[in-house]
Amino acid sequence: MIPARGFTLVEILVALMMFAVVGGALLQLFGSGLRTARLAADHTHAIFHARSKLTELQALSHLEPGTIDGDFGDGYRWQAVLSPPPDLDAERPGPLEPLELDLTISWGEVDEERSFHLKSLLLSQAVPQ
Repeated sequence: MIPARGFTLVEILVALMMFAVVGGALLQLFGSGLRTARLAADHTHAIFHARSKLTELQALSHLEPGTIDGDFGDGYRWQAVLSPPPDLDAERPGPLEPLELDLTISWGEVDEERSFHLKSLLLSQAVPQ
């Protein structure tokens, strides 16, 4: 009698189960990589918006302390808080007044909002007193 060739049902089921476990792990890794890539792309987009808004604010000749905000129109929002630096003297000779800028770029839904913060020092024409 010739011995039977081939795989038993148990061997096939074990192989399929191992394939399913390995396949599931690979799908999780792939999904995690896609989420990480999307998050990196969102942060890069926010950095470009922050640089653009910073350049726009630097181009203005006169800025006053306060809060200004807006929307870029693509799901990203911005808020700029301008305030006098706390560590400078009250009397500043010269035509320029330093202002501390705290720029926040935010995006996403309210329950999963993400944001990027940028702090800088701007020089603005001083208001004559």
